[in-house]
Amino acid sequence: MRTTAFRATLLGALALLTTGCESLFFIEAEAEEICKTQPNVDFPGALPLTVSIEHTLEFPLGDVDAPLPEDADVETELKLKVFEVTASTDLSGIERASVSVRRPGTSEEILLGEFRRTSTAPTNTLRLTSSGSVDLLDLSREDSLDFVFEARGTLPTEDWSAKLETCAGVRAKANYFDLVF
Repeated sequence: MRTTAFRATLLGALALLTTGCESLFFIEAEAEEICKTQPNVDFPGALPLTVSIEHTLEFPLGDVDAPLPEDADVETELKLKVFEVTASTDLSGIERASVSVRRPGTSEEILLGEFRRTSTAPTNTLRLTSSGSVDLLDLSREDSLDFVFEARGTLPTEDWSAKLETCAGVRAKANYFDLVF
């Protein structure tokens, strides 16, 4: 009787491992919300025919990947929670704005969120909404990432300043079997 039970257990475990159920065993590290505020960012008044501005801010990741071994293949996701621009002037002429992420020192960007004007009412705040979680491959191993804010439309003609507030969630996950075997 014990031999039959042992064989059934062994066959069941083998079936689980060969059907892809190994993905049930993983190590995960998560920072639900990391925030960065950059007060008093100065923007020059736009010259005639200027249609866009860009500003880059460094976003700290901390040590979200510290629990994961260095040689592990890691899936990482970053989700924009808040990106808000509060300006000292009217921003109602800005039709579109976006925030993207990139590794410091590179030019390849991944879109995180965007804003599209739906009203012509005067406002001094732009709130960008998330485009969903993005897979950052192994970017979580960086100490920080660059967040790139771009705005397009009719820009303020006088010098202005803004407070940029950013919050994002980061999740890193490694398959346990890839670490053990």
